[in-house]
Amino acid sequence: MNAPPTPTGAPETRRTTADPAGPAPVVDACALIYDDIGWRLYLNRLGENAPEYLNVFSRSFCRYFGAEHGQYREALALDWRAAVDVLLHPDRPPFDLADHLTSRHQMGVIGEFAMGSPELRPDGRTVNAWLLDTTRRVRDRIDVWAGVSLRDPAAALREVEQSLSAGAGGLCVIPFLDGTDPGDPRFAPIFDAAAHARLPVWLHTGHHLSRNYPSGLGSWRTVETLAARHPELLLVAGHAGWPDVQETLLTAARHPSVYLEFSSHRPRTMSQPGSGWEPLLHHARGLAFDRVLFGTSTWVNPVPTSTLAAELAALPLRPEVVTAWLSGNARALAARSGRATSSESRTQGVQSPAR
Repeated sequence: MNAPPTPTGAPETRRTTADPAGPAPVVDACALIYDDIGWRLYLNRLGENAPEYLNVFSRSFCRYFGAEHGQYREALALDWRAAVDVLLHPDRPPFDLADHLTSRHQMGVIGEFAMGSPELRPDGRTVNAWLLDTTRRVRDRIDVWAGVSLRDPAAALREVEQSLSAGAGGLCVIPFLDGTDPGDPRFAPIFDAAAHARLPVWLHTGHHLSRNYPSGLGSWRTVETLAARHPELLLVAGHAGWPDVQETLLTAARHPSVYLEFSSHRPRTMSQPGSGWEPLLHHARGLAFDRVLFGTSTWVNPVPTSTLAAELAALPLRPEVVTAWLSGNARALAARSGRATSSESRTQGVQSPAR
């Protein structure tokens, strides 16, 4: 496969020509590709369920969206919705897919797993549907992973079916935004459907900032439960379960369909004492070699992707490990998912849950 897009006008796009090419081709296993309507829905979802993110990551948001930080902080002190308005200011250029693809290509990105969501846009389409429609002609560059909410299991299963038929290549689940435990047996039909269709599932794991829900929602234990219950399910532990990286890695050792993805964390910090990433580096040539995926989360570290890739290459890792983590393992995962299979045949196993 190849690569996905970032909103035109974001810092990553503006700096492309000044940054060095990455050390190897990159597949971004956690990309966010939205127009301003999609970004507003994304930011609103954070504001409604985990407003702490809008505070803790205020500088990252402002750098990514090109907003003035002081103005943003003043608005945030009044209301998070006002802060979102500052980020999505009216003079932002509209999203342009061609510009995005050009920018990403110049940074060495050959493919992206673009995470969607089930929120409804003003035109009645979900963000998933918009993303699938927008990228349908560049599916070799952008693999859409449809977002599903577990708050309504029946609606989630319908979203899986509709997204599959439209060409989705994976699913995305964020437990702390739903306030649900994916390991609850009532969600088993959703993961059964994903396993039957060979749809990988990116699952937010590890630390989150929401005060509304406990930290255990989406831990390595959740990955263990799902992997044991659905042995054919391809699972990607988003953010690698940090800070419990060792436990997540050992879970992957027990279950060959589990991968770790480290987006939202700067590679340059991984070798620092106390970073929590020591187990990943220690086992890089062993059990972690073919289980780790590179990701960005797009806005969290608003620097060029080539910079993040170069930081990874600068770690004490053998070249073959760097290549595997930057793109090789993502390509292998895509091959395991049988993405070449027609969407019609892949949806045959998706059935509504018992009522």
